[in-house]
Amino acid sequence: MAAEMDISDWRAKIDTVDQILVDLVNRRLEFAIEIGRIKRSSGQQVRDAARERELIERLQRHNNGPMSDAAIADLFARIIAEARILEGGTS
Repeated sequence: MAAEMDISDWRAKIDTVDQILVDLVNRRLEFAIEIGRIKRSSGQQVRDAARERELIERLQRHNNGPMSDAAIADLFARIIAEARILEGGTS
């Protein structure tokens, strides 16, 4: 029979997930930098408010909790703002 996990085991799992999240967010931001290059070379605006709204709404529909939809919106609004800065736009 496996031993019950204690708080340090759970924290280690969280630490691993946190590192994966940072890696994934950074990968997403690298993609945003490339999109910014494409937008600039074709004369497009960096900010696409309709796309940002659609993205957040889609992620909220995908959300099965326990994170609230409001938290999803806040989290991704911050990620999008960082991406916009890296794309060469304003926050």
